[in-house]
Amino acid sequence: MPGFWQTVSSAMLALFFLTQCSAVESPPEQERPKPHIQLMTSLPLVWGDDASMESILSGGSEPAPIYQYWQEQYDITAVDSLENLVPDDPDIVILAQPRAMDPADLTDLDSWVRSGGDAIILTDPILVWPSELPLGDPRRPLAIGFLSPLLDHWGLELVRVEENSADIANLRFGGYSFATRGVGRLENLKSRRATDIACETSTANFLVQCSIGKGQASIVADADFLNSTFWTEKAKNSPKSSGAAQFVDGLVQDHIERASGGK
Repeated sequence: MPGFWQTVSSAMLALFFLTQCSAVESPPEQERPKPHIQLMTSLPLVWGDDASMESILSGGSEPAPIYQYWQEQYDITAVDSLENLVPDDPDIVILAQPRAMDPADLTDLDSWVRSGGDAIILTDPILVWPSELPLGDPRRPLAIGFLSPLLDHWGLELVRVEENSADIANLRFGGYSFATRGVGRLENLKSRRATDIACETSTANFLVQCSIGKGQASIVADADFLNSTFWTEKAKNSPKSSGAAQFVDGLVQDHIERASGGK
């Protein structure tokens, strides 16, 4: 018969091999996939301010700090049209002061949201985004938001706050702090709203969050806060520390959590 210590040693050896096999066989934790986002914007985010075709082709231009951060944080694609919205079915669509959209794009977006899609809309009634490009240059960001047909369809109206738009406004909103200019307001027009739409308005009507059919949209009455000229040097070098980036991240997270709960 084997001795006591021989029996113990055999048991420990078996336990060792069992532990090692379990460690090898246990699959590593998989990282959560990055949210897939489509972005439509007239702002110089993708190629930076005043980028030209020559600077883009030569590699002399670079994205704005906020877009660089989004590229790290999300699976983001900049698009000029929403014609592939339904087949691509991104997790979230972000409209950041987009160019004037044709009726087909607006209809596609409305239908997609009603069927369960999520949209974050940053629309500014008076954008104060400095640009050296001449008036009429298509690369200039739109000075006024052109989403009135969509907002009206959802029972909302974007209005300008009668204050000096050149003044910098330091906002504290939902625990986030950021600077901007030309802040607008979203008026609640319940009489124009369809029965499958319900909206909640924030303080000063800066943010409105709506359930639209099976989907959801967050509408912000400003877009200038994405401009890094309002950021601290620390935030420019590390956009993650920017209150502006954190504010958008918070909206994205809200939508992702809602979608995971039953989209």
